[in-house]
Amino acid sequence: MGYAWTDAEDDALFLWHEMQRCEEIARQLEELEHEAPTAALREEVRRMRQQVEDIRRLFFAQLSLDGW
Repeated sequence: MGYAWTDAEDDALFLWHEMQRCEEIARQLEELEHEAPTAALREEVRRMRQQVEDIRRLFFAQLSLDGW
């Protein structure tokens, strides 16, 4: 007998992938921050990293609320 995915499982998988994508973007931004030639640019990259982290936390909270 085959296994059928439910909408909740599809949603959880989507959220998991999005969280991983956010982590990868945050890593790339961290590299950019270290390479930034000016303090203003480093601060902008730092702000972007914080926004990505906030999004990742929202995905995690949604995943937790869904019982996964």
